[in-house]
Amino acid sequence: MAIKRTLFVSLLLMMFSFSQAQRILDYKVKNNSNLADRTMMLDILRAKLYEGYRQEFVFVVNHFKVGNNYAWFMGDATRKDGKSVRLNEMEDCCHVEALFKKIGSKWYIVESGAFSTDVWYVGIQERYPNAPSAIFY
Repeated sequence: MAIKRTLFVSLLLMMFSFSQAQRILDYKVKNNSNLADRTMMLDILRAKLYEGYRQEFVFVVNHFKVGNNYAWFMGDATRKDGKSVRLNEMEDCCHVEALFKKIGSKWYIVESGAFSTDVWYVGIQERYPNAPSAIFY
């Protein structure tokens, strides 16, 4: 009887811990369930890049994961008109990265980098401890 009770309690604890685990969603591919949030984030990033470069961009999404109201994006930017991306000589085409945070029903960029020659996001997980590490991998 004690073994059955222990097994039952263990099973309940396991079920509870699984239900409390952070859920990580992959937004790399657009679908009906992620369309609104994914579009909102990419449009915000597109607008930010337009401010700095006066070029309209579309993205090739290489990595885009969401969890605990944070999202990590890594991709390549290409010009919407198909022309070559115009950059300063100290910039490296065409990678873009961004960390988003959802507040209420809206997404905001908390950090981003485009066309950098270094890995600007080193330590980003430590700067945002509430962002689940699984979104970065």
